[in-house]
Amino acid sequence: MASPVLPHAKLDWTITKLQERIDASSDDLDARLELSRCLLSRGWIHGGGEKAVTEALGLARRVLQDDPTSVVALVVAGAALACMDRPDASSKYLNQAFSAESERADLQMAFGALETVRGDLGRSVRHYESACRLAPEAWETHLLLGRALMQFARSQGMATRLVERAQYHLVRSMQLEPTPDQHPQMLRDMGICCMITGRTKEAQRFFIRLRENPDHAAVAKFHLGQVAYDSGKYNNAIQHFRQYLRERPDDTNVLSRMAMAWFQMGDFSRAREACNKALLVDPEHLAARYALGCTLLEEGDPGEATKVFRDTLRDHPEHMPTYIELVRTRRHTQDSAWLTNALETEVGTFDRLPPGGAVDARSVTRQRIQTVLDELRDVGPSMISNVLLAIDRTQDEGLRFQLWETACTMVLGAVADAASSRLREPGKFFGPGLGLEALSAASVLPEPVLTAGLQLDEADIKKAAVDRHGPADDVTAHRNNLETERSRARAYQALLLLAIGVRRSTAGKALLARWAEEVDDDLGAAAWAALAMYGEPVASAKLAALAASKGDTSRVDRMLSFVSPPAASLSPRKVSKNDSTRCSTCGRNSSEVQYMMAGSKAFVCDRCVIRIGQHRKSLESADNAVCDMCGRTAFEASAVYNYNGVHICSVCLDLSLGQLEREEVDRFLSAW
Repeated sequence: MASPVLPHAKLDWTITKLQERIDASSDDLDARLELSRCLLSRGWIHGGGEKAVTEALGLARRVLQDDPTSVVALVVAGAALACMDRPDASSKYLNQAFSAESERADLQMAFGALETVRGDLGRSVRHYESACRLAPEAWETHLLLGRALMQFARSQGMATRLVERAQYHLVRSMQLEPTPDQHPQMLRDMGICCMITGRTKEAQRFFIRLRENPDHAAVAKFHLGQVAYDSGKYNNAIQHFRQYLRERPDDTNVLSRMAMAWFQMGDFSRAREACNKALLVDPEHLAARYALGCTLLEEGDPGEATKVFRDTLRDHPEHMPTYIELVRTRRHTQDSAWLTNALETEVGTFDRLPPGGAVDARSVTRQRIQTVLDELRDVGPSMISNVLLAIDRTQDEGLRFQLWETACTMVLGAVADAASSRLREPGKFFGPGLGLEALSAASVLPEPVLTAGLQLDEADIKKAAVDRHGPADDVTAHRNNLETERSRARAYQALLLLAIGVRRSTAGKALLARWAEEVDDDLGAAAWAALAMYGEPVASAKLAALAASKGDTSRVDRMLSFVSPPAASLSPRKVSKNDSTRCSTCGRNSSEVQYMMAGSKAFVCDRCVIRIGQHRKSLESADNAVCDMCGRTAFEASAVYNYNGVHICSVCLDLSLGQLEREEVDRFLSAW
């Protein structure tokens, strides 16, 4: 049976009756206290606004004059002040209540509201989590936690785990039968969560239901437009946006979104018209300015587009989509000098920028640098020297490595380009040198080019024997020249087979398998070595047998250790209840817990997963620890934790923590 923390049922009627009791008996503290709770509920949860919470605060203070120890009155006063954006005054009341009785759901809810006002969204979430723990059957604790998690997720770049948790608590709130006035906003919240988690059909259902409410129909049409846009149905998106704009014609956000929908459909004149409408209402609207710049670019006016982008960045230097388009435009207009100057400027200012802040200037500059580097890489190898020179303009090791890595990638691309043209004419250019170039640049060479480069026949070798060595004086010299070119061809083909092995593609694997079976032993050994890069045990066994026959087993073993791919990480899976399955950390069997997660070397129950999640910081393992669930190291996950001798990484922990929540959400959405 659901049991709310605050009063909600027949709220207006209850407030009227309590006011009548107080009018009849001004000393009725119980009535005054209950009325303060009702008014807080109306103002905080039911949209009553500051008027209701101000009245709640006044009543709570009256109660505290007669009874300074009333924890309920302290909580109401603190929560009301938090709703009024007065955090310092709020904390005084709430801290006093906490000293008297800390384990109260309403108190933790009030603390959650207080931390939201202060801007500490992480602490806000933790307080709402405590409220859910203390009142697990109260719909408002789950609702407030779900919304706090969504707000926190937005501040963290829509972290998947936070959104999943938000959706779970919103589902729990809906299951606990909130008051009808909460339904529209909850439908919207659920629809937004579904959009973020990729459940577009479910999102559409929620917004269609929301559209049935006359007071929320316009908002529903806006979100239906978003769903259609995200699904690539731009014409449908435009129709929804148009319906929305009939009621709110000056909404610049929707006008700019409509502009992007027209843009995606290739109707640039209408896109520009929508942008201009938005900019007439708000000349500084960021999304509209960006959309206008993109539209002008597609209309063939790079000069005007560049001006729009430049003006936008003057006001919003952190807006990366605009910067990306500006840099891309400079490359398309072949303005290499501008790109080089931009790299020098951004790298030169990086060290002087302070870290952190509301807009992290260092982080933005790092992204800008990468954007310029991406475009310089597309310009070609002539830009390599400019990238190398930029290394000396910073002392930041991370940035220096970023520049060096880009230069190496550009060199690799140049090698690949040079090798590619010759690989298309293997009969003319074959040889160990070209094979080594192909092997060094295998990761960026198209596989069809490598495959084509393998095609050599006897006629190519005979022609090379004459072209490369000149006419022979006698038959013996000619035969020696032929044998020299045949050896060069075999070395070249062996290196190309290894290059195909480096790529580890399905098509390459099939080709290598054919070569391994059809060619002679020496060239076949190269094909088997390439197959060993795929982790094929048969290939490793063939090479080991060949090495044993040659008396060189240790060298082959050492080479295999370098080229064999690492074992793939396995995600933990939920196992069915089985008395023989016991948690590796606490010893409970699966029938004693809600669920058990099985990994490659350990089982972990839901209780231990929760405890690890609660004490992450104190349980971090050494850097060389390996997850017993999936095999990841601390370098492949954000952390590895050690709990009672069992190692579990952050990836597996988050997956396990969300197991029951995801199942509950899936069931709810399927039934809904």
